[in-house]
Amino acid sequence: MDKYDYLILDVIRNYKERYGTYIRLSEIEKRFWQRIQNDPSLSVGKARIGERVAKLYIKDLIQNKDGYMVTRKGREVLSFAPLEIVSMAS
Repeated sequence: MDKYDYLILDVIRNYKERYGTYIRLSEIEKRFWQRIQNDPSLSVGKARIGERVAKLYIKDLIQNKDGYMVTRKGREVLSFAPLEIVSMAS
């Protein structure tokens, strides 16, 4: 996993904490691209969000039930993210 995967997990988790509902794919994409544009250390060319969301789903880090949510396994992975990635994603 790299900083883009952690960023997706963080976007999903933050949305659930803030709004109390699951997030739609279009909203994940919008928030993901906003964060990438605001951080000069991230490259748009390396993002490939659709591929990353699919990979996170296959690894059982997220699931889709009327919107995306981070699974227990995904929360555990996010909690062990390197400190610089967590601070960058917030």
